[in-house]
Amino acid sequence: MRRVILFFSIAIFAASIAANVDAKQADHQWSVGKVLDENRARYFAGMLNNSSSSTTENGTWNGSANSTSIGNSTTTQANGDYSGTRNTSTYGSSIPVYRVYDNLVIEGDNTVYITSERLRWRWSKGTHVAVNGTVRYYVDGRKLHVLDDDNKEHTIEILKEIKKDSPATTAASAHLDNRPPITTQADNSPAAQASLAIDSTPPAADIEIDGAFVGNTPSTVTVASGSHQIAVKKKGFAVWSRTLTVTGGTVHLNAELERIAAQ
Repeated sequence: MRRVILFFSIAIFAASIAANVDAKQADHQWSVGKVLDENRARYFAGMLNNSSSSTTENGTWNGSANSTSIGNSTTTQANGDYSGTRNTSTYGSSIPVYRVYDNLVIEGDNTVYITSERLRWRWSKGTHVAVNGTVRYYVDGRKLHVLDDDNKEHTIEILKEIKKDSPATTAASAHLDNRPPITTQADNSPAAQASLAIDSTPPAADIEIDGAFVGNTPSTVTVASGSHQIAVKKKGFAVWSRTLTVTGGTVHLNAELERIAAQ
Protein backbone atom coordinates (compact mmCIF):
# COMPACT_ATOMS: atom_id res chain seq x y z
CA MET A 1 0.00 0.00 0.00
CA ARG A 2 2.81 2.38 0.84
CA ARG A 3 4.44 1.68 -2.53
CA VAL A 4 1.20 2.53 -4.33
CA ILE A 5 0.88 5.81 -2.41
CA LEU A 6 4.52 6.64 -3.14
CA PHE A 7 4.03 5.90 -6.85
CA PHE A 8 1.00 8.17 -7.12
CA SER A 9 2.82 10.92 -5.17
CA ILE A 10 5.74 10.81 -7.63
CA ALA A 11 3.35 10.87 -10.59
CA ILE A 12 1.49 13.89 -9.20
CA PHE A 13 4.79 15.70 -8.49
CA ALA A 14 6.05 15.06 -12.05
CA ALA A 15 2.76 16.26 -13.50
CA SER A 16 2.92 19.46 -11.44
CA ILE A 17 6.48 20.15 -12.68
CA ALA A 18 5.40 19.64 -16.31
CA ALA A 19 2.41 21.94 -15.74
CA ASN A 20 4.66 24.62 -14.24
CA VAL A 21 7.04 24.39 -17.23
CA ASP A 22 4.16 24.69 -19.69
CA ALA A 23 2.74 27.63 -17.76
CA LYS A 24 6.14 29.35 -17.70
CA GLN A 25 6.55 28.91 -21.46
CA ALA A 26 3.06 30.27 -22.04
CA ASP A 27 3.86 33.44 -20.07
CA HIS A 28 6.18 34.67 -22.82
CA GLN A 29 5.77 35.50 -26.48
CA TRP A 30 8.00 32.97 -28.21
CA SER A 31 9.48 33.77 -31.61
CA VAL A 32 10.96 31.46 -34.21
CA GLY A 33 14.52 32.18 -35.38
CA LYS A 34 17.16 30.56 -37.55
CA VAL A 35 20.44 29.20 -36.20
CA LEU A 36 23.19 30.74 -38.37
CA ASP A 37 26.16 29.25 -36.51
CA GLU A 38 27.11 27.23 -33.43
CA ASN A 39 30.50 26.44 -31.96
CA ARG A 40 32.17 25.55 -28.68
CA ALA A 41 35.25 27.48 -27.54
CA ARG A 42 37.68 26.74 -24.72
CA TYR A 43 39.86 29.43 -23.14
CA PHE A 44 42.76 29.03 -20.74
CA ALA A 45 41.85 30.56 -17.35
CA GLY A 46 44.97 29.78 -15.29
CA MET A 47 46.62 27.09 -13.19
CA LEU A 48 45.27 25.45 -10.04
CA ASN A 49 48.27 24.83 -7.77
CA ASN A 50 48.31 22.52 -4.77
CA SER A 51 51.38 21.95 -2.60
CA SER A 52 52.13 20.37 0.76
CA SER A 53 55.23 19.88 2.91
CA SER A 54 56.05 18.16 6.19
CA THR A 55 59.11 18.33 8.46
CA THR A 56 59.98 16.14 11.45
CA GLU A 57 62.93 17.06 13.69
CA ASN A 58 64.09 15.54 16.93
CA GLY A 59 67.26 16.27 18.90
CA THR A 60 69.90 19.00 18.97
CA TRP A 61 73.28 19.62 17.35
CA ASN A 62 76.15 21.98 18.00
CA GLY A 63 78.54 23.30 15.34
CA SER A 64 78.42 24.95 11.92
CA ALA A 65 76.53 24.06 8.72
CA ASN A 66 77.02 24.68 5.00
CA SER A 67 74.17 24.18 2.50
CA THR A 68 74.46 24.15 -1.31
CA SER A 69 71.48 23.95 -3.71
CA ILE A 70 71.84 22.93 -7.37
CA GLY A 71 68.65 22.50 -9.35
CA ASN A 72 66.23 20.34 -7.36
CA SER A 73 68.90 18.86 -5.05
CA THR A 74 70.30 20.31 -1.80
CA THR A 75 73.53 19.25 -0.08
CA THR A 76 74.08 20.12 3.59
CA GLN A 77 77.31 19.68 5.54
CA ALA A 78 77.52 20.06 9.32
CA ASN A 79 80.42 19.98 11.78
CA GLY A 80 79.87 19.20 15.40
CA ASP A 81 77.80 16.85 17.49
CA TYR A 82 74.36 15.86 16.12
CA SER A 83 71.82 13.48 17.58
CA GLY A 84 68.24 12.64 16.67
CA THR A 85 66.33 12.34 13.36
CA ARG A 86 65.23 14.80 10.68
CA ASN A 87 62.75 14.06 7.86
CA THR A 88 61.58 16.66 5.33
CA SER A 89 59.24 16.00 2.38
CA THR A 90 57.62 18.38 -0.09
CA TYR A 91 55.23 17.62 -2.95
CA GLY A 92 52.75 19.49 -5.11
CA SER A 93 50.74 19.51 -8.33
CA SER A 94 49.52 22.01 -10.94
CA ILE A 95 46.32 21.57 -12.98
CA PRO A 96 45.38 23.80 -15.94
CA VAL A 97 41.91 25.35 -15.72
CA TYR A 98 39.84 26.13 -18.83
CA ARG A 99 36.56 27.92 -19.37
CA VAL A 100 34.24 26.43 -21.99
CA TYR A 101 31.60 28.47 -23.82
CA ASP A 102 28.83 27.39 -26.20
CA ASN A 103 28.38 30.20 -28.76
CA LEU A 104 25.25 30.65 -30.87
CA VAL A 105 24.31 33.07 -33.65
CA ILE A 106 20.51 33.28 -34.01
CA GLU A 107 18.69 35.33 -36.65
CA GLY A 108 15.31 36.74 -35.71
CA ASP A 109 12.83 38.77 -37.74
CA ASN A 110 14.61 42.10 -37.20
CA THR A 111 17.75 41.28 -35.20
CA VAL A 112 20.70 38.90 -35.25
CA TYR A 113 21.75 37.79 -31.75
CA ILE A 114 25.33 36.74 -30.95
CA THR A 115 25.19 34.78 -27.70
CA SER A 116 27.47 32.84 -25.38
CA GLU A 117 26.64 30.28 -22.68
CA ARG A 118 29.33 29.24 -20.20
CA LEU A 119 29.39 25.51 -19.43
CA ARG A 120 30.50 25.50 -15.80
CA TRP A 121 30.74 21.74 -15.26
CA ARG A 122 32.43 18.99 -17.24
CA TRP A 123 29.12 17.15 -17.60
CA SER A 124 27.16 20.26 -18.63
CA LYS A 125 25.52 20.15 -22.04
CA GLY A 126 25.08 23.17 -24.29
CA THR A 127 22.06 24.12 -26.35
CA HIS A 128 21.15 21.25 -28.70
CA VAL A 129 20.35 22.92 -32.03
CA ALA A 130 21.20 22.40 -35.69
CA VAL A 131 22.90 25.02 -37.87
CA ASN A 132 20.46 26.35 -40.51
CA GLY A 133 17.63 24.91 -38.42
CA THR A 134 14.91 26.79 -36.54
CA VAL A 135 14.71 27.49 -32.81
CA ARG A 136 12.15 29.10 -30.50
CA TYR A 137 13.33 32.00 -28.35
CA TYR A 138 12.35 35.14 -26.45
CA VAL A 139 14.41 38.10 -25.22
CA ASP A 140 14.54 39.21 -21.59
CA GLY A 141 16.90 42.18 -21.26
CA ARG A 142 20.44 40.98 -21.97
CA LYS A 143 19.36 37.33 -21.80
CA LEU A 144 18.08 35.12 -24.59
CA HIS A 145 15.86 32.21 -23.60
CA VAL A 146 16.13 29.39 -26.13
CA LEU A 147 14.04 26.22 -26.38
CA ASP A 148 16.34 23.67 -28.03
CA ASP A 149 15.62 20.50 -30.00
CA ASP A 150 15.36 18.52 -26.75
CA ASN A 151 12.61 20.89 -25.56
CA LYS A 152 14.99 22.15 -22.85
CA GLU A 153 15.07 25.85 -22.05
CA HIS A 154 18.48 27.55 -21.88
CA THR A 155 19.17 31.07 -20.62
CA ILE A 156 22.18 32.48 -22.45
CA GLU A 157 23.91 35.86 -22.48
CA ILE A 158 23.55 38.19 -25.45
CA LEU A 159 27.00 39.50 -26.41
CA LYS A 160 25.84 41.63 -29.33
CA GLU A 161 22.69 42.52 -31.23
CA ILE A 162 22.81 43.40 -34.94
CA LYS A 163 19.78 45.11 -36.43
CA LYS A 164 18.86 43.83 -39.87
CA ASP A 165 18.60 46.50 -42.57
CA SER A 166 15.70 46.55 -44.99
CA PRO A 167 16.55 46.57 -48.75
CA ALA A 168 15.54 50.25 -49.00
CA THR A 169 17.79 51.21 -46.09
CA THR A 170 20.71 49.26 -47.55
CA ALA A 171 20.34 50.96 -50.94
CA ALA A 172 20.09 54.42 -49.36
CA SER A 173 23.18 53.81 -47.23
CA ALA A 174 25.15 52.62 -50.24
CA HIS A 175 24.12 55.73 -52.20
CA LEU A 176 25.24 58.08 -49.43
CA ASP A 177 28.76 56.71 -49.18
CA ASN A 178 29.14 56.23 -52.97
CA ARG A 179 29.21 52.46 -52.74
CA PRO A 180 27.07 50.25 -54.95
CA PRO A 181 24.42 48.22 -53.13
CA ILE A 182 25.52 44.74 -52.18
CA THR A 183 23.96 42.18 -54.49
CA THR A 184 23.94 38.40 -54.34
CA GLN A 185 24.16 36.05 -57.28
CA ALA A 186 21.65 33.31 -57.91
CA ASP A 187 22.48 29.77 -56.97
CA ASN A 188 22.84 28.83 -60.64
CA SER A 189 25.33 31.64 -61.36
CA PRO A 190 28.50 30.41 -63.11
CA ALA A 191 30.74 32.61 -60.90
CA ALA A 192 32.79 30.54 -58.43
CA GLN A 193 32.28 31.21 -54.75
CA ALA A 194 33.96 30.20 -51.50
CA SER A 195 32.92 30.15 -47.85
CA LEU A 196 35.03 31.76 -45.10
CA ALA A 197 34.39 30.33 -41.62
CA ILE A 198 35.89 33.02 -39.37
CA ASP A 199 36.32 32.62 -35.61
CA SER A 200 38.30 34.64 -33.07
CA THR A 201 39.71 34.49 -29.57
CA PRO A 202 38.00 36.22 -27.81
CA PRO A 203 34.70 35.96 -29.78
CA ALA A 204 32.20 38.69 -30.80
CA ALA A 205 34.74 40.65 -32.87
CA ASP A 206 33.84 42.68 -36.00
CA ILE A 207 34.64 41.11 -39.38
CA GLU A 208 35.54 43.29 -42.37
CA ILE A 209 36.11 41.90 -45.86
CA ASP A 210 37.64 44.27 -48.40
CA GLY A 211 36.86 47.15 -46.01
CA ALA A 212 33.14 46.31 -45.60
CA PHE A 213 31.58 45.09 -42.35
CA VAL A 214 29.99 41.67 -42.84
CA GLY A 215 29.24 40.41 -39.31
CA ASN A 216 30.77 39.25 -36.05
CA THR A 217 32.76 36.24 -35.03
CA PRO A 218 31.95 33.43 -35.23
CA SER A 219 30.43 33.71 -38.73
CA THR A 220 30.53 31.99 -42.11
CA VAL A 221 30.64 34.42 -45.06
CA THR A 222 30.31 33.64 -48.77
CA VAL A 223 32.71 35.53 -51.08
CA ALA A 224 33.57 35.43 -54.78
CA SER A 225 36.72 33.62 -55.82
CA GLY A 226 39.84 35.76 -55.93
CA SER A 227 41.92 37.81 -53.51
CA HIS A 228 40.31 39.39 -50.43
CA GLN A 229 41.50 41.45 -47.48
CA ILE A 230 40.13 40.08 -44.18
CA ALA A 231 40.30 42.12 -40.97
CA VAL A 232 39.05 41.16 -37.49
CA LYS A 233 38.64 44.03 -35.02
CA LYS A 234 37.64 44.26 -31.35
CA LYS A 235 37.94 47.17 -28.95
CA GLY A 236 40.99 46.82 -26.73
CA PHE A 237 42.77 44.43 -29.09
CA ALA A 238 45.16 44.87 -32.02
CA VAL A 239 43.66 44.48 -35.51
CA TRP A 240 44.13 41.02 -37.03
CA SER A 241 44.37 41.09 -40.86
CA ARG A 242 45.19 38.69 -43.65
CA THR A 243 45.20 38.77 -47.45
CA LEU A 244 43.65 35.57 -48.75
CA THR A 245 43.14 34.17 -52.24
CA VAL A 246 40.32 31.64 -52.54
CA THR A 247 39.05 29.56 -55.45
CA GLY A 248 36.21 27.62 -53.83
CA GLY A 249 35.24 25.35 -50.96
CA THR A 250 35.37 26.37 -47.29
CA VAL A 251 38.32 28.08 -45.62
CA HIS A 252 38.55 28.18 -41.81
CA LEU A 253 40.24 31.16 -40.15
CA ASN A 254 40.87 31.61 -36.42
CA ALA A 255 42.02 35.10 -35.41
CA GLU A 256 44.05 35.13 -32.18
CA LEU A 257 43.60 38.74 -31.02
CA GLU A 258 46.33 40.33 -28.93
CA ARG A 259 45.23 42.67 -26.16
CA ILE A 260 46.61 46.21 -26.32
CA ALA A 261 48.47 47.18 -23.16
CA ALA A 262 46.86 50.04 -21.23
CA GLN A 263 48.68 53.36 -21.68
